[in-house]
Amino acid sequence: MGALLLGCEAEDLMRLRVAISPLRNLVDALHDGPRADGGVSRARWWNDVRRNVPARALPLVEMINAHPRFVPLPLVPLAAGEELSTELDALEATAPERIGAEVELYLTRARLPKAPGELLRLQDGGRREVRQLAEALRAVFDVALAESWPTMRAVLRRDVAGLRQRADLLGLGPAVGSLHDGVHWSGPERALEVRLPGFPGESRVELGGRGLVLMPSLFGLDQALPILDPSRQPTLNYPVRVASAPRRDDGGAGDGLAALIGAGRARALRAIGAVGAGCTTGELAGRLGVSAPTASQHALALRNADLIATVREGRRVRHLLTDLGDALLCANPAGRVGARARSFRPSA
Repeated sequence: MGALLLGCEAEDLMRLRVAISPLRNLVDALHDGPRADGGVSRARWWNDVRRNVPARALPLVEMINAHPRFVPLPLVPLAAGEELSTELDALEATAPERIGAEVELYLTRARLPKAPGELLRLQDGGRREVRQLAEALRAVFDVALAESWPTMRAVLRRDVAGLRQRADLLGLGPAVGSLHDGVHWSGPERALEVRLPGFPGESRVELGGRGLVLMPSLFGLDQALPILDPSRQPTLNYPVRVASAPRRDDGGAGDGLAALIGAGRARALRAIGAVGAGCTTGELAGRLGVSAPTASQHALALRNADLIATVREGRRVRHLLTDLGDALLCANPAGRVGARARSFRPSA
């Protein structure tokens, strides 16, 4: 495994920003590449939504999956924002000549044995082809992610909040170096080291004062992916780590977390952390097998202890782990009662 060093001067760190992108999360979700969990979560999601994908959008899915690790550059957001319409407006406003050049660059780097016809049409096409691409992306988003996006966005915002907390404690460079196992900060070299499967040797690229955009993804592959196209601000796409599903414990006997906050609160915290998207009060009651008022009391106690945060979704509320709650779960995994607690590394 090789490594790419991103040289960061003080100006680059000062211009560092985070972009929560619905377009990038959509493209990553549709990309059937290698993932840390073997692709199980993505496969389950895809099996649920694939029947709803309109036939006219299937060439888009084929284009996204032309390469196992890289997506075509035109699908990387030019103006990342938390609203898909903003990103697709920017895509449609892009000159077709630039889209064609980005497709050509992608094809050169990807070395595909056979390029999908949709890519070739986009490379040689005009505004009509760019507009059709945006329409296909919008159609797939509407049936695959639109309903879940507010919850996903809340999880991504929690990730960003955790990054800011680590930056306050550690500094910007080390905080960014904690985003993913394949990303490390080298203080002496003033560089981010990004490990890349299949990348030959080691190379260094200076950001040159252009800054860096961090783009978290709930559906990202098992690596951090730098995007260093000269016409774009340097971007680092990385997968967000979410709390893993809890295993059955012994009801609290000998459980350090239960001893600290009580068996009921421990079960509630683990239930909320069972999936990255958290849960509503009704879902929490169902997971615990208790009444809604009891689940609400557990949630109130955990929120007052800053172990969870609650966000409103219309008439409902959703409970999400805070970094402190995530840390407690990492240090006290269910099913390992009596074992030494594993060391906690801040989750991204």
